[in-house]
Amino acid sequence: MERTLVAFTTLLISAGVAHASHPPQTLPSAGTQTPHPFVVTQPRKLDRSLDRVFARQMLPAQPLAAAANHVIYLNRGGAVLWPGDANDARTQTSSIVSEPTSIGSWDVDDDLWAETVACVRDIYRPFDVTITDEDPGDAPHMEAIFGGHPNDVGLPDNVAGVSPFMEDCSVIDSSIVFTFTDVMPDDARTMCEVMAQEIAHSYGLDHEMLASDPMTYLPYAGERTFQDIEAPCGENGNRLCGIGGTMCRRTQNSVQLLTQRLGPAGGTTPPSTTTPATDDAEGGAGCSASGGRSTLAFALGALTLLRRRRSRA
Repeated sequence: MERTLVAFTTLLISAGVAHASHPPQTLPSAGTQTPHPFVVTQPRKLDRSLDRVFARQMLPAQPLAAAANHVIYLNRGGAVLWPGDANDARTQTSSIVSEPTSIGSWDVDDDLWAETVACVRDIYRPFDVTITDEDPGDAPHMEAIFGGHPNDVGLPDNVAGVSPFMEDCSVIDSSIVFTFTDVMPDDARTMCEVMAQEIAHSYGLDHEMLASDPMTYLPYAGERTFQDIEAPCGENGNRLCGIGGTMCRRTQNSVQLLTQRLGPAGGTTPPSTTTPATDDAEGGAGCSASGGRSTLAFALGALTLLRRRRSRA
């Protein structure tokens, strides 16, 4: 028993070092030649006093034109993530993190959470996708994490959200995307619209110069929804659609692109142009590592709880 306690304590301490050792990354401008760079532009004003930026992580091209799965899991309960180039919500693997990382939960009441979930469902209602706040487990899905601080993944304090983004604007089918609630107001509509954008980035949508659309950086007094309008891409000025100096398209229609990649609500799902890779070849390795991951997840989760209690003391 004593040996087990010592082993757990050692693991918990080492996990704490890993959690606290994320140096803020410098966000390069588009075109910087570094492995999986984060690309960001000018801040977007969320309210009168709050300027935030929204980052994308540029990944190599992968010609997947349509989504193979149609489930988006909204997670407010925190997560433990493992690094890897193959983003996969089923195994909690993310290219955004560089080491095993604990993301804290979004500590809000059930009413505000229900309002946020309902908002995301409403924004994605025109498309063939299921929005759920119940963990699908091993079933294929995308995961949208509400919680934590950008420093948790090594990003600066003013980053409100981040998603991986393919160089050819293709689909990241089991992506994990983030809205960092520690640096955002506890407002359901704001959180919903930010997450709608981060999710859409993993379906290959760029920022666009249309204030009424969630993909915008422009100020808007109303409630944003995806618009069936052809618009130039950009943040504070027109540019071609793409990332890192590449061009995917000249303009963007968010409704048409999401319909192409998800299918219309209640309609026929569009066929994928490529067959997603399976995990069969790595099944043995995944099974053999599961015990270690469970232990580390428990330790990181316990550390997150202790840090949250200390911060409130």
